[in-house]
Amino acid sequence: MIEYKGECPCGVVKFKLIGKPLFTQHCHCSKCREVMTLSNINTDKVAYSFTAAYMTPNLIFSKGQGQLKIAARNTSDLFLCQYCNSLIYGISQDPVKQAGIGINVQNVHFLNNKLPLCFLPDKHIWYQDRIIDVNDHLPKYKDTPIEQFGTGELVM
Repeated sequence: MIEYKGECPCGVVKFKLIGKPLFTQHCHCSKCREVMTLSNINTDKVAYSFTAAYMTPNLIFSKGQGQLKIAARNTSDLFLCQYCNSLIYGISQDPVKQAGIGINVQNVHFLNNKLPLCFLPDKHIWYQDRIIDVNDHLPKYKDTPIEQFGTGELVM
């Protein structure tokens, strides 16, 4: 099975991901935007996050799991490196929805720095909360698709 390795920019937190992501997306929600601005790393400071969905057991820490701090926002817990403040992953606070997690793709290493096809984003979520317009071919959801517990409404 394929594995992807990642680490926060300061190298304190290291992890691996087992298998391909279930899906990837750009999230424009206020909590992701806020947490991304907390980072000490300039490349994290963007108008939206880029996350890959994995089943929770497929994230395995090799170093620094005890060096994470939690930023509780609305209905999610976001886990950041306590040193560089880079977002590592987020998980729902609702135990029923904790089977899956969202990994910050910016912390995943790829061969030759080339994003594999399975990591190409397939949608924008919480687009109604955006602070910039994005001109691409991806669907833009008002909140999230129905399978992610949203309305499934698209922003036109």
